[in-house]
Amino acid sequence: MAAGKTFLLGEQKIRPGTYVRWTNIGEPAIVTGARGIAAAVIKASWGPLNKPVVLEGLNEVATNFGYGKGPDVLRDLFRGGARRVVAVRVGSGGSKATVMLQDMDENDAVKLETKYETSRQIKVTVRDSLTQGQRQLLVYDGETLLETISFVKGTSEPEELTNAVNNQSAYLTAEKLAESGALAAVTDKTLTGGADPTVTGEDYVIGFTKLEAETWNIMVVDSEDPSVHASVQAFIYNRLTEGYRVMAVIGEPVSVELDDRMQHAKSFNDPAIVYVGNGFVAAGEMVEGARAAARIAGEILRSDYTSSLTHHVIQGATEVVGKLTNAQVERAIQSGMLVFTTSASGLVQVEYGITTFTTPTADMDLGWSKIRRVRTRYELIDRIVLTLDPYVGKLNNSPDGRAMVVSVINGIIQQMIAEGGLEDGAAYEDPERQPQGDSAWFRIDVDDLDSMEKVYFTFGFRFSRPAGTTTAA
Repeated sequence: MAAGKTFLLGEQKIRPGTYVRWTNIGEPAIVTGARGIAAAVIKASWGPLNKPVVLEGLNEVATNFGYGKGPDVLRDLFRGGARRVVAVRVGSGGSKATVMLQDMDENDAVKLETKYETSRQIKVTVRDSLTQGQRQLLVYDGETLLETISFVKGTSEPEELTNAVNNQSAYLTAEKLAESGALAAVTDKTLTGGADPTVTGEDYVIGFTKLEAETWNIMVVDSEDPSVHASVQAFIYNRLTEGYRVMAVIGEPVSVELDDRMQHAKSFNDPAIVYVGNGFVAAGEMVEGARAAARIAGEILRSDYTSSLTHHVIQGATEVVGKLTNAQVERAIQSGMLVFTTSASGLVQVEYGITTFTTPTADMDLGWSKIRRVRTRYELIDRIVLTLDPYVGKLNNSPDGRAMVVSVINGIIQQMIAEGGLEDGAAYEDPERQPQGDSAWFRIDVDDLDSMEKVYFTFGFRFSRPAGTTTAA
């Protein structure tokens, strides 16, 4: 018999010999959640309906969703610093645009159709290629060339073009209507009959459900409708109760009365909701409302959890849209409304990195009013539950098992103290709830750090130094 066969704990072997088993005597590695991921629910003139699309960069927005306010919200997320965006185009109805390409005898030979319901002005040109034996299909959006598709010239052009379009095009599908022949040349032939889907508040709610299986940190919408914002808050609340530490950033344009914007912000009183109340000019265009909210969401995602947005400068911004007086800024802060102001250096900055939470409750202190502290608390919770969740059912509900849980949590606390997220803290067994059966209760008490955001100086001056005194060395 080979030496060192394995045995199970408590097992008694029949034959004499040496037996081994191995265990992990180290503590589990600390696990952190996904970071830098935004979710967006938008209306657009392009893209699949009610289906999450993952974007990895700014350059992927136009191909997947085209242009307009909704896609601009996606761009602002990336400009702010989002690493990834999970976007859902919402709506119902609409129609795809089509065009018939004919052969030399003016018979319909190929039907081209847009991949999605759209009002985009898609046009096509069929022409000979400079490459011998090849022809080209050029696809335009207005005057912008989207793609060029080459196909074999000859007597089987309907089939060749159909196969080429269906294999290569990001914008069109093709249906062969004729078996053979050469296609007639066309220039800027417009696909017609297309229409965008209609979008209602309920469509946004449907879009929210499509994000339930996705991983993300912060959510935005392109809608500036207060009723949609209320639905966002309800969705975020549900996600929190299901164990996802998420936030949402929403905004309204400055065309909404300032008092109304302040009241809307104050009505949320929610640490998971950030309300952006004005905007800024960047690259010659106004960024306000939903777009300003997306930029703030991106800025939050870009920064470390120990960073504050207070007096954070917005890169590329040249002036504030919806400037406020000192008194108005103070009222906005008291209402839980995040606003842009001009710094002492003349730069556009976030005045105060706050959520809409302004009224503390029995269970929630005013630390929840700060974006930084919400993120720190989320980070602590995520690290603890994600690190220990794999050990559920694997540890004995004994003093040793519970001591391991406490040790792991205290290790996480010490790590976050070293990172500058916490000042102090400790985990221990809940003295008010004794362990029983398969259940154990723990307390985690911490002091999370804030940023130095209000600095007070006292200056002492005098007209002259008293006679007989000397200057200190």
